[in-house]
Amino acid sequence: MSVSVLAAATAWWAREAWQGVEITAAFKPGRAYLSEPVILQVRIRNPKRLPLPIVRLGIWLPQGLLPDDGGPVTAIRGFHRRLYLPGRSEAVLDLPVRVLRRGEYWLDRIEAELSDPFDLAPVRRELFPQADLIVLPEPRIEIPAPVRRRLPFGRPAPAMRLYEERERFAGVRAYEAGDPFNRIHWKLTSHTGLLQVKLFEPTRSAEVMLGLDLSVGEPFWDSIYPDIAEDTIGWAGFIAREAMEAGLRVGLVANTHLTRGRGPLRIPASMARGHEAGLFAALARMPNEPTSDLAPVLQEMLRRGNQSSTVVVISPRPGPGLRQQMALLRRRGIDVVELSPLEVRPRWGWVTDGRFAGGDE
Repeated sequence: MSVSVLAAATAWWAREAWQGVEITAAFKPGRAYLSEPVILQVRIRNPKRLPLPIVRLGIWLPQGLLPDDGGPVTAIRGFHRRLYLPGRSEAVLDLPVRVLRRGEYWLDRIEAELSDPFDLAPVRRELFPQADLIVLPEPRIEIPAPVRRRLPFGRPAPAMRLYEERERFAGVRAYEAGDPFNRIHWKLTSHTGLLQVKLFEPTRSAEVMLGLDLSVGEPFWDSIYPDIAEDTIGWAGFIAREAMEAGLRVGLVANTHLTRGRGPLRIPASMARGHEAGLFAALARMPNEPTSDLAPVLQEMLRRGNQSSTVVVISPRPGPGLRQQMALLRRRGIDVVELSPLEVRPRWGWVTDGRFAGGDE
């Protein structure tokens, strides 16, 4: 008789324990820098009258994140928690997380187990909450004031100076001598038989394009130093943030990729909603190894270049091809600013054969 009662109670508990129970997780903040504290907030909600005497949680973190609560080392890369949850109640766990490097992280999984007061019939589930964290790059070495003065942010500008909003088409007009060929509306020109030039709506927001060179010289395959590339990416994150705070449109090109086979990374400058998040997500996720030289990437920019834009090239050691492309951009009237993280990194030096090597000066 007692065995039958126990079996019935176990079946009833297995059926009712998870009824209405919700477990969610989110990183706070969802977008952070390496130096910022990050909290993983796990919320357990029990809307029914039946209490949950024993709740065990195994929270798995992805590679690159570690628990920062100072607790004992666990068998998993994450947290172990046990709690009691009354009926019609909610528990919130704030778990500190230590970030090891920049990137985009998704919570691996949560192993949850609900058990009766005597711990005779635990009911286990594996959950996959959609909790993501973007860790943005930041300069590992401080950008000194002489380098910051080269940036075009904060300089006095004429109050009446207007630029063109390349995303807002305003019409066409007849071609005039001196108009750039990249403004010609070729489809309309083929219909009318006369050259027609595209017009765009005016704007006071200038454009800044960041050119990231993740190699140290040319050719790129002979100059790959991921540690220096991290400094380049960190400087790009700082400059992008400064430019956006100044009200400028910011774009990005880099001699690396996010997906193999799709060419170098390119993000056009825009004021569209969500552009800032996309730009910083690319900075967080991009590899720190180049896949091509930056010179051909800038050459493509030269074809589509806008004279109202400023190109900030962040290159540890520009090669001859990159310097030639920067000179061509300047001839087109585009303002080019060249920055190098090696200017303020004295522990690196050049050896006699021209290769890059570490060491104290």
